[in-house]
Amino acid sequence: MNLLCTMKKIFGGLIALLLLQSCDNEIDVNADYKDLTVMYGVLDPASDTNYVRIQRGYLGDEAASASFGISDSLYYDSAEIDVFIREYSNPNATTFDREAKLIWDDSKSLDTGTYTGEGHHLYRVPSNFDIQRDKEYEVVVRRLDGTEASARTGIVGRIRILRPLEPFSIRIFNGQIQFIADQETTQPNPEATVKMTAYQPVLYFHYKEVNLTTDEESFHTVTIRLPLQETRFDQTEIIYNGSQLYAALASEIEPDPSKNILRFFQNMDLEITGVSEDMMTYIELNSPATGVNQNRPQFEQVVNGTGILTSRTTVAREQIDLQETIESRMLENSLVCDLNFTILKLNGSDTCYCINNQEVCF
Repeated sequence: MNLLCTMKKIFGGLIALLLLQSCDNEIDVNADYKDLTVMYGVLDPASDTNYVRIQRGYLGDEAASASFGISDSLYYDSAEIDVFIREYSNPNATTFDREAKLIWDDSKSLDTGTYTGEGHHLYRVPSNFDIQRDKEYEVVVRRLDGTEASARTGIVGRIRILRPLEPFSIRIFNGQIQFIADQETTQPNPEATVKMTAYQPVLYFHYKEVNLTTDEESFHTVTIRLPLQETRFDQTEIIYNGSQLYAALASEIEPDPSKNILRFFQNMDLEITGVSEDMMTYIELNSPATGVNQNRPQFEQVVNGTGILTSRTTVAREQIDLQETIESRMLENSLVCDLNFTILKLNGSDTCYCINNQEVCF
């Protein structure tokens, strides 16, 4: 009997405790706030100006959308941090050889949208602090409380375009792009301190447009981004045939079956950008997850922060002509027939373009 009474008292006490707790059903899901520095930097030794973008993480009790338009939710005040760049003689060096303070720069405007339109908060590398390919660099963000966030990167080498040919030769695009990367990293005279593993080729197709009704002329460019090339080999060859070129043009240029607008090919530019493995890892880890497992590892290059500091290089070959067969077939190819690309033949006395997938000259 005493045992039964005791059990009743314990059960009654538990019920009272649960009722008391049920009066407060709010759960604080926010952790203690921690100042998180976000850094994005891609150093290019061939560029006149290098920028590092510095932001901050933020925490609030309201929905994130409530803070999108508030500048200090995304950016530090320029008086709250100092940003430095340090140069190291080689990847194993622990003491930097020189240091410079980066210059705060908000001259790059932001498109209008959800976030604050104040402009990017960038930090510019001083013009007298040149980025050298055989060195390593560290960017350090020092906060008001003395804590630091930092990231370090090597610098990629050069790219030499082998085909289309060198500038002093006749540059003709025949569907083949060939290049070699100079990126030997061994001491004592390295060409680079980190290797490129991915290359982004881009073609800029320039043409003139003539309106036969108004006699107006205008010049246009189609930007054709070729597939990203990932390789650990220093020499690479890409085949981009005429049919692929025609399909790219057809997807970007408005057709004119009436033949009122004629288009004349001018020339092309080729641009190749090479990036290091760090960049590719960062892109892959931040791309949308498509598998069952939605968890992914974190990219932890930035110490006491998040983001990435890496390097790239870009090379260009300009004013490239089309191989005669590639240009001529535009006058009889169904993909581009109604784009009205036109060729002047017989010293300009004949104007030839495509009608019903056949070359017609006047």
